[in-house]
Amino acid sequence: MPEDREQSETSPAPLPHCLIAGAGIGGLAAALFIADAGWRVTICDREPVLQEVGAGLQLAPNASRLLADIGILDDLDDIAVEPAAIQIWRGEDGKAMSRAELGRKAATRFGAPFIVVHRADLQNALLKRAETHPAIELRLGLRLADIRENDTAIAALFEGADGAEIRLEADLLVGADGLWSRARTLAGLPAPTRYSGKTAWRTLIPREEAPLFAREADVNLWMGPDAHLVHYPVCGGREINVVAIIEDEWREEGWSAPGSPDILASHFRGWSRKARDLIGAADHWKRWALVDRAPEGRWSRARMTLLGDAAHPMMPFLAQGASQAIEDAAALAALLRPPGAGSTGLAQTLRRYDALRIPRTARIQKEARRQGSLYHLDGIKARLRDSALQLLPGDTLLHRFSWVFDHDARRPDA
Repeated sequence: MPEDREQSETSPAPLPHCLIAGAGIGGLAAALFIADAGWRVTICDREPVLQEVGAGLQLAPNASRLLADIGILDDLDDIAVEPAAIQIWRGEDGKAMSRAELGRKAATRFGAPFIVVHRADLQNALLKRAETHPAIELRLGLRLADIRENDTAIAALFEGADGAEIRLEADLLVGADGLWSRARTLAGLPAPTRYSGKTAWRTLIPREEAPLFAREADVNLWMGPDAHLVHYPVCGGREINVVAIIEDEWREEGWSAPGSPDILASHFRGWSRKARDLIGAADHWKRWALVDRAPEGRWSRARMTLLGDAAHPMMPFLAQGASQAIEDAAALAALLRPPGAGSTGLAQTLRRYDALRIPRTARIQKEARRQGSLYHLDGIKARLRDSALQLLPGDTLLHRFSWVFDHDARRPDA
């Protein structure tokens, strides 16, 4: 008879564990991408209930193609708007400066659409996916208090709503906790923030209360001395998102505060009737100080890294803030996917993440600052800018930023 052989059952190796601090757009996107890369993910946020602040945001093809990968683009189908065009207007007299076609034409050109969406709608879509993903655990009401790291793991100490200390251990910690990142500070990666001298005033106007011209499915940019205005429909076209940017001082505590409609209207007193009518259609505004950080330094340590505003806060003038956070998430996950680092060799993987993402986000940060200056020109410089816009084909605007829109963050070799 054949020899008896001892049978031993082998259990699969445990999945590497990623801990994410911050459940905003970047953190939730990272959870989904990293879980799909074969990791177990725990995502924590200090808020007991997730409530996204702000209003609308633009997602260019470099982000929408990534969201399609994790099913989010389909989830947004009924609530996102695909603009037909970007329209540029002169603020003082309402004269049309340029029009760049978007819609199907741009989606075909870049392989993915331009869309506009309310921030809360995007966050809710990401949250629903995360809540039903078998490899993702969501824990709310936990404030990051400390980080302790050794050769084999990283531990994050959180303070619960009742004051209790909670310790969570992981192979990797990702700080996705925004501009005033606690994770960044605890990691010893401080970098001073810079107030831009500009404030953003945001509101939503119900479609039926907005001027007729503002109801069109376009992204509109109005430029004038020391100010500019952006508006487009969100929430399936039911609301008009309006953002007014002005040169302003900031004396408030924190980085947001209610805004007076009368004060805002005074900044646009010399603008065209259309622009003033749009601003006057809103009875409430919220102001934000526009703050960024110099694109320098590093984001990562041996078992920890940053993404989104925690890594690279940027001016909104290229509409790339959320898109770059989504790119960060997809790029990091691509590097973590086997046969990549897994839970070993993380330090080398994170150095590669820094090397890939820091130069790109730095370039976009710098270009966003430059665009803000261009929008606010006055006098002869403004006239030269306007003449150039009128002479150049509208599609030139899109081709000029093809290096932004064509990028595929899923490809580390791109």
